[in-house]
Amino acid sequence: MSESIERKYGVGLWIFGRLSDRFVADGYKPAKSLDERLRMASKVPLVKGVELAYPSDLQELPLEDLRRKLSALNLTISAIDIDLFSKPKWQNGSITSKDESLRREALEIVKNGVECARKLGASNLVLWLGQDGHDYLFADHREKWRLLIDSLKEISSFLKAETLYLEYKHKEPRTHSLISNVGKTLHIINRVGSDRLGVTIDTGHALMADENLAESVYIIGDSGVPLMLHLNDAYGYWDDDMILGSINLLKFVEFFYALREVGYSGWYDLDIYPYREDPVKACDQSLRMVDYMVRLVERHHDELHEAIKSDDPHRALDTVWKLLLKDFQ
Repeated sequence: MSESIERKYGVGLWIFGRLSDRFVADGYKPAKSLDERLRMASKVPLVKGVELAYPSDLQELPLEDLRRKLSALNLTISAIDIDLFSKPKWQNGSITSKDESLRREALEIVKNGVECARKLGASNLVLWLGQDGHDYLFADHREKWRLLIDSLKEISSFLKAETLYLEYKHKEPRTHSLISNVGKTLHIINRVGSDRLGVTIDTGHALMADENLAESVYIIGDSGVPLMLHLNDAYGYWDDDMILGSINLLKFVEFFYALREVGYSGWYDLDIYPYREDPVKACDQSLRMVDYMVRLVERHHDELHEAIKSDDPHRALDTVWKLLLKDFQ
């Protein structure tokens, strides 16, 4: 990656929505139409792409109208996120539900989302199985895993030019998610045996799982599995979805260096929840930090490379501190 290469920065449209949590179910912000959220996204200077939710976002407008609006705002679709988590009917699982009719319904939603992506010319889809997991001991783990692998095999056989990225998360809303960390995700993809599946690293989810962000990038890079990003910051105890760079500056330097090392050329998409902040400003700040980090590790690649290869933590810290803190001696 060089300074001259145009980078692809995007945002999830949910950032500009109601932003609910379990304490304020109606949301901290007024509900906004798809058109309003698209216009808000277009006000973020670096944004070139948007992630839409299927089915909800793609039911508001005819697809041709959506295509025209995106073109008028100079936006493209970075990904379509399949929603199998926000309805009560999925409370005991979606593609791993023991209710076969519900499982079939979930599979059809995924396939319909893929068809919709094809019509819009989008090739990236994200699947976060938030309701697929367990809460209590003595769950039927073997059956859940069988259904997961079987369902993903069926979905994979439906994919053509598209890539479906599995997004992992340690917990919430279930106390234990089936797809909970980078290792499990790669194991699942290996078991399914499809080159149409990829991994989404949500940086907050990876921090919750006590992962080193850079190491997770290298593991995925070594596997040859496609990678996608959902970027945010967090303290690591919960899925805080904060402005990127507000907490973990050093970890992000290492993370973006690793992305450069594995040749990442995909979208840098934000997944933040600015409950009490201005969403346009929060996205602008986050993407300016992303852009700064990408350029920093490009400009100072040789210094960082030598510090890492030295395997000397004193040298590594001095190197990074001097890059970030202009008055540091």
